Amino acid sequence: TEDYRITYKGVKAHIGASHWQFVARKNVLQQFLPFSMDRPMGQVLALDENINERGYLRLMTPEPLAMNMSNSVLPVPAGSRNRRPAKSLKRRVLDLAPVRRGLLWFYDRVFSWYYAEA
Repeated sequence: TEDYRITYKGVKAHIGASHWQFVARKNVLQQFLPFSMDRPMGQVLALDENINERGYLRLMTPEPLAMNMSNSVLPVPAGSRNRRPAKSLKRRVLDLAPVRRGLLWFYDRVFSWYYAEA
């Protein structure tokens, strides 16, 4: 792929920015509001398509101002890959099946008391 940069009145911008970092005029973005966030990634795609269909360019500053970490994988240090952190005594007790069942039953009862129809 190629990168395209434009300069207008001394302001530089990259053309074809990603949906997670681009600049636009407020009145242009308001044309696409409101966003329904029931399917966040679907709405991002719809925003990209709407901007394209109306003939607008997504512009990005020459230097990144946001970092998309969704596609990043941090290296795992050798020797720590299969090792689980030790559980505390409190965690081990809370994870016992009878204790967990009892606490969840109590939680359910409290919830029912507060939200029962009277």
